[in-house]
Amino acid sequence: MVGRSRTRSWLHRREVRQAVRGLHVTVGYRRAMGVGSVELVILGVAQDGGVPQAGCSCRRCVAALADPSLRRHPVACGVRGIDGSLHLIEASRALPDHLAIWSAALGLDAGIRPDTVCLTHTHLGHIDGLGQFGIEAMGASGVPLFASSSVIEAIEGRGLASPFECRAVEPGIWFQPSDGCGFEYSLVPVPHRDEESDMHAVAIRGPGTSILFLPDHDDWTQTLDMHGADGIREWFSGLGVGIALLDGTFWDASELPGRDVSQIPHPTISETLGRLGERRQDDPEVRFVHMNHSNPALDETSEEAGRVEALGWSVAEQSSVLRL
Repeated sequence: MVGRSRTRSWLHRREVRQAVRGLHVTVGYRRAMGVGSVELVILGVAQDGGVPQAGCSCRRCVAALADPSLRRHPVACGVRGIDGSLHLIEASRALPDHLAIWSAALGLDAGIRPDTVCLTHTHLGHIDGLGQFGIEAMGASGVPLFASSSVIEAIEGRGLASPFECRAVEPGIWFQPSDGCGFEYSLVPVPHRDEESDMHAVAIRGPGTSILFLPDHDDWTQTLDMHGADGIREWFSGLGVGIALLDGTFWDASELPGRDVSQIPHPTISETLGRLGERRQDDPEVRFVHMNHSNPALDETSEEAGRVEALGWSVAEQSSVLRL
């Protein structure tokens, strides 16, 4: 009995190095429990297509096919509540990788399952993992799913809602996704291509700070006008933002030769940097997410990434942990 006990204890403490889609992470054998703090893990930083993107032979995608450490998953976040509950924001087809990154970043068992899901909108890369909650994979039932009524109507129309208990949320209302989680969400409307649904950023308010998750919007002028703000700083101040995860899809409009970028509107990182300039002492932290495979700022050593850093901002990294 003593030998078995020691073996179990050793296994419980054991940590193994493993590669999770190119990210070498340390996985601990611990389960979610009350942790006393709220933590957000960045699970993916790429645009819906990820890196590498299907059917692409660009230098960056070819390199990512050859080297898993260069792969980037579609954007998503995972929030752990103070009670150990787990809350997923966005459900991409990279869900298995997202869950592995999440568990590794927090030292949890590899087989974690989200207690709730929150969605911003219904573009493919943000919802194409919903089916994995169904009988073909996880076999989940009654998982609370929070989104606007427009988003819920769209996913019900696609037949994706059966594993969930869908809960329509009005914008601007703060709510806890589960009792005792220690943080709140609020949906913030922003303009974005609305072929099937509207789009909302997600504000996440914890005991110490608030994070704005804004992976998509059409342009700054429309967004700021919608909220009656003269500038990005004024809008962030009104929202009480401490950290902003911002749409960084493109570096500039020249990235996709032969494509009409007006059909895929996003504010470029160059424009956002031009509006913000250098970071000031009282500014929130800004990290760019939702990066297209064509975006040169994905390369840490690029001139573009250096410009972001020189101004005091940053490009988000998968598996980063932010404490709220």
